[in-house]
Amino acid sequence: MQFRQQGTSGGFPSYPGAQAPTIKNPQPSAMQQPKTPALNDRDRLNDMLLTEKYLTDGLNVFAREASHQALHRDVMQILNQTHHAARELFNLMFEKGWYSTQAEQPSHIAQQQQKFAGYQSQFAGQPTFRP
Repeated sequence: MQFRQQGTSGGFPSYPGAQAPTIKNPQPSAMQQPKTPALNDRDRLNDMLLTEKYLTDGLNVFAREASHQALHRDVMQILNQTHHAARELFNLMFEKGWYSTQAEQPSHIAQQQQKFAGYQSQFAGQPTFRP
């Protein structure tokens, strides 16, 4: 895995406007995909991943709105399988260097933690719903 734009102190720069480093496995030269109009392995995997993401979005709505318990259970099982398939595709693409992510700035992570800690304190002492 390689990280770009690493600061001199070993951490990432936290100054405003700094780009987050890219987290990506290097793509071996033998794995380079030719630029042709024909579909290649990377294109096919990307299409499969996008399809799995689309399916999970629809199944999430379906599961949330299913009124019959047995139907809800079956849809949840399919949803979990679909999420698992999407994760396997992501891992394969990441392993081949065909999918990269951006690391978040530590200051932004801390800001979000504080934000949600504030939300949590608003609900302290209130009854929780338990089915």
